[in-house]
This record gives sequence, C-alpha cells and structure tokens, in this order.
Amino acid sequence: MKLTQHLRHLLALTALGLALSPQLPAQAQHDVTDPTAWQWFTGVSVATLSAQVSNGYRIVDIEVDDDDPLTLTAALVQNSGNYAKSWWWYVGATSTQVNSLLSQNNARLIDVEPYGTASGTRYAVVMVRNTGSDYASGHGWYTGQTAAQVISWVNANPTRRILDIQPYWTNLSTRYAFVWVENSGTQASGWWYYINVTGSALNGYLAQNNARLIDLERNPSSGNYDAVMVPGDGDATYHFYNITSTAASNYIEQFAARIIDVERYPFLAGYRYHLVMRQNDNDLTIQANNAMRSFLPLAATSGLSLARLDAGFQQLAGVQEHKTFEPASLIKTAHHYTALRRVSLGLDNLQSLLTVYTGLSGSCPNGTAPVARALSTVLQRMMEQSNNADTEAIRARYGTSTIESTVAAAGATSLQLNHTLGCLCGNPRNEASLNDFGKIHDAVVAGSLGVYEPTFHTLMSNGTNFGMGAYSTTTTLNNEIGAAGLTQEEETAFRGGLRFAHKGGSYTCLGGPEEHRSRGAYVRVPYRNGCNTLYREYFIGAWVNDATSSTDANNSVGIGMTTLYAQVLRDALATWSGASCAPFTTYCSTNPNSTGVSGGIGATGSPYIGTNNMAVTATSLPQDVFTFLLVGTASDFVANPAGSLGNLCVGGSIGRYWNSLQSTGGTGTASHGLDLQNIPGPSTSQPVLAGQTLYFQWWHRDTVGGLPASNFTNGLRAIFI
Repeated sequence: MKLTQHLRHLLALTALGLALSPQLPAQAQHDVTDPTAWQWFTGVSVATLSAQVSNGYRIVDIEVDDDDPLTLTAALVQNSGNYAKSWWWYVGATSTQVNSLLSQNNARLIDVEPYGTASGTRYAVVMVRNTGSDYASGHGWYTGQTAAQVISWVNANPTRRILDIQPYWTNLSTRYAFVWVENSGTQASGWWYYINVTGSALNGYLAQNNARLIDLERNPSSGNYDAVMVPGDGDATYHFYNITSTAASNYIEQFAARIIDVERYPFLAGYRYHLVMRQNDNDLTIQANNAMRSFLPLAATSGLSLARLDAGFQQLAGVQEHKTFEPASLIKTAHHYTALRRVSLGLDNLQSLLTVYTGLSGSCPNGTAPVARALSTVLQRMMEQSNNADTEAIRARYGTSTIESTVAAAGATSLQLNHTLGCLCGNPRNEASLNDFGKIHDAVVAGSLGVYEPTFHTLMSNGTNFGMGAYSTTTTLNNEIGAAGLTQEEETAFRGGLRFAHKGGSYTCLGGPEEHRSRGAYVRVPYRNGCNTLYREYFIGAWVNDATSSTDANNSVGIGMTTLYAQVLRDALATWSGASCAPFTTYCSTNPNSTGVSGGIGATGSPYIGTNNMAVTATSLPQDVFTFLLVGTASDFVANPAGSLGNLCVGGSIGRYWNSLQSTGGTGTASHGLDLQNIPGPSTSQPVLAGQTLYFQWWHRDTVGGLPASNFTNGLRAIFI
C-alpha cells in the first residue's frame, strides 16, 4: 500500500476523531498521573492502531519503524477523564499537508516523526485542539534543521520552548524536526534540552536540574541521546536505555507505570527500545514500590500488596500482586489453611497425632527421627518456628493436590507446590502470588473456617513486628502513635484493638546467588466513629526474588511492609484524633420516688476498657434504703414491673450486680465501681468488648403511704472504647 493511501485512510478518520472528542480540555499527557487504561504496540500496522483509536484510545507518542510496509510503534491512553482531548493523528503527510491539517483542525502538534520514502520526507504526527488548558498563544514546528540551527533557534526565542524533538537521518547527516509552544499561560514551564549527549551525562543533567524527561530520542549519527526535560513534579518518572521489548514489558509491570515516550531502533537481529514512563498507580503503591526498589538491582523482581478484607477483597495498593514468585516459607500459609479447613469440616481434629520425621539435612527434611505430635502443635511449630519437618508432616498427611485444591477453592488459584519446603536449591521453585495469600486470609475473615478463625490466627506469629531487615513494624507503630497525639487512655485502647497474624519466608541459594524473601500479614486495626470502635482487617504482603544481597532483600521487603502498614495506621489514627464522643448519656423516663423527685443515674471515670476505672452513681434516692445496680445489653421500657412504682429501662441479657447492694445512707446516694472484665449476665460474667454499648439502672426500695414498694432511677447508656 502506498503512503498516499495511508494518508487518505487517516484523513477519513478526522470526522470520527471529532465525534469522539471531549468537551473539556485536558493537561499534557506527560503531566497527568491519574491511573488510567493504556496500551503500547510495536511493529504494528496502521489498521491495528486505528482499531484502538476506535476503541477510545488516544496516541500520545508515535514512531515509524518501516515505511514499506508501514509499521509503527506507539503508546496510547484511554481518551477519557483527565486524559480526554480533541485530537487527530496522521501518517504519510507532507509538511504542507501537516500545516494545512493544523489550520483545518485549529490544532497544535504534540508529536512529529519524520521518515524517508521514495517520494521524499513524510511525517507521522499527533495533534490536539489548541483550546482550554491545551491552548498555546503561539505554537509551531520546524523540520530539516541541523543541530546548530536548533541551538540558534532556541537562543533567538527565549519565550518559547521545545515540546518534542526528533532527530532523523537524511542525506548522510542528522537533521531535526521539533515542536514548540509559546512558554506562557498554561503552557509555561521551566525546561532544558540536550543534543547528542551520553546516557550518563543525561542522567547527570536530570539530577542537576531536578527534572524529568518528556522526550528521549536516539541520535542516529552517534547512538547518543537527544532529550527534552521539564522540572520534576513529585510524581514518579522512569527512563530506560537500550532494553528489549520483554524487558520493557517487565519494567512496566515492575514500576506500575505507563509509557509516555518510546523509541525503537534496530539492534543486531532484533530491536531495542528507549522508554520514558510515568507512574500509573496511586501514590501509596508508588511510594512503597520505589522504596523497595531502592535496595534492588533491575534484575531482581519484587511485589507488594495491601488489601482490605472486611469489605470484600478490596485492593488498595499493589505491584505485581498477581505475579507468581518463589514464596519460601510464606507458602506454609496454604498448609495451615488446609489443615484448619479440614478440621472445621469435621475431617480432622486438632488433637490428632501426626508422625513428624524431625531429621534435617540443612533445612531440608530427610525422613529420619520420627516423633508423634498433635496436629495443633505441628501447626504452631510450622507457622511460628517455620519448622520444615512439621511442614512436611502436614503435606504428607493431606497430599500436595489436596492442599492446592483447598486453597484454590478459597481463591488462591495460582499456588503450586513444586518442591519440599526447605529444599529449593537445584529444584523447581514453588509458586504463588500475593493475591493468593490475600485470598486465603480473605476466606478466613469471610468465615470459611467457622469457629476456627481465631485458631488460624493464634497459631501463627502474633507479634507486632512483621517487618524485615532494618525495618520494624513495631517501630512504625510506635512512631505513628506518637505522631497522632493520643491521650494515654486512647493509646492503650488503640493498641488493645490491634491484632496480628503473619508469616515470612527466606531462601538463599549460593549458586546464583539467589536471595528470595517474602512476608504476609493479617492485621486488624481499630477505627473510631464517635464513641464507637470499628475494626478493619487487612492483608499486607511483600516479596523479593533473585536479589544478590541478603541484606538488601531483607530491607526491601521490610521497607515495603512498613510503608504500607504506616498508611493503614495513619488512616485509623486520624479517626481517633478527630473523634467526638459523649460516652455516657442518660435515657428513659421514670417516676418520682418518695422524695418527690425521680432518682438519677450517672457515671464517673473512663469508658476506656484498658483503664478499668469506671463507676456508676445514683442520686436523689430515699435515705437509708437498699439499692443495687442492673446492667443490660439493650435498652427497654417496661412500666411498673412486678408492681414497682418505676419503669424498667434495661433489656436484652440482664445481669445483677449483687455486690453493689448497699444502703443509700443519709445522702440518698450510691456508687459502684465496675470491673470491666466481669460484667454480670443472666448466668455468667463476660468482659466488655471495645465498641460495645451497655445499659445500666439502679433498683431501690421505696415506700408509699408507709407501705413498702420499689422504684428505679432512669437509665445510663455507656459506650466502651
């Protein structure tokens, strides 16, 4: 197909582009970092890109790979939200045609790609409507320029800046096309450009200028780089030189980023790429991932996950959370879940005896030295001590296929046991994803283990530190609580509401060397809504495979876990710092006693369970009569129960504080200090739970016309924290 036919084909798309165009202007594609759907293609036809445009995508960068047949490399974003623009793209256009199209569309160029054909130089271009936040009071483009002419133009035009520069080879020399805008209004920015510099020099300029790349090109005459950069904006930017398409795809996933600029060039029998990418995920994800990657070489892989469990499986942060990795001992979570799932179904018993072959060759079970242990003991040793012999006893009891199928039913569909735990080096790796482990914990929270949910958690490691290396989540907890400014009572209550259950994994194989680290944690965190305590449950996980330093691998996982945990704590602590709470309120009307007024009830001390210093008082009672305190789990109203003069205001499960029985004395008052660990009920006592509401009321003796009677105070509603 000839290039002129390509041009006619794409000119026909102009009307379609206008029909799809948004009404609101958008920012430059390299400035927006809202997560969005996006794609990239290399070595594809015009028809392939046209199909994606028809599906609602917009080209942000285009490169011509070959002119006959015409193949293209391009990056695209979904043309919606903050990325929405009125835009057009063309290939096979002459410079005159480009200018005509710009005028026709009231548009300005954002990307220009010259390429040689038998008919002369042609251009692939991308343009946007020159309006709204895309409006530039002046704009234009040049082509066929030498490097000296580009430099001269920049020096002669200090109020203009280059957006896109494209070197190309023609007549045995390098020429440049570039796009410019007036550097004012919404288009105003600091900027720098560099021609024919090495990669190391370019990296130095980026650091020196505190800048980010918006255009990176390979200089065809030297193999060096031509680039345009603008000031950094705090959001993540990445660039890579001379990488394969496979590496490009890996880095896109590893850094949770999207391509804003791509350059393809021939290399040996294939192609290599230069990439500029911007973050394409939320700030927490990027912060945690960048912190992890700061310890790792590019060849090492890593991932992280933060998911809320109590509201369904809600992913809050994640990098490669679906990717399978070698989890080392973290995979024992699957053995643990399988055992307790079978116990919950009546297929096994925690007191059942297992034969454990305790002999080890290094960390690898060798099938010697048998002992008998109860299932509960085996599980605890497997999860708390990470004992590989106990783990092998669980695998032998249920079988590999049963473990895999049991966790698959819980949503862990990619988990595979490919070697005996402790025996990796020289054997196939086990496989699982962070989502697999998150789904297992989610199934537990959702009730798949029934009454054995607490057992699942308590048989794991329950300490406050589930970090690694130099990064302790205990330190994170202390720091975040210290920064929140809680009272001592609030801090005690907050700490008392935390729950942890976690497992880590570690493998070192010296041949590589291979350093594999992982950690997965269930975390329950208390939130406040007024006086009420609510709980949110999370899965937090991080992993590293193929690091070359054990210290760096540990620190990478550790900083990932602490970064995610810190955000969970901040969100929860903010509800405590801002909580407005009146924990003690009176309710329910009652009738006057023999004093002529109604008896009153009140409280002193604290609603915080950890302080355990609350007392309930009574006032305006008759003198020298007996009284005692009632407690209920609900409010109620029963008029004149059993002939009483008053009204019963407590209901639900009602308990009597017989040890509160006392005389009102000459003051007509009473008081009783509560033991919040022993609240009486109809038959047994129970501790108060954070977030629980209880209802109190005093019963007392009274007289009417000299005849014995009884009465009640009003009620007290108490919300405990």
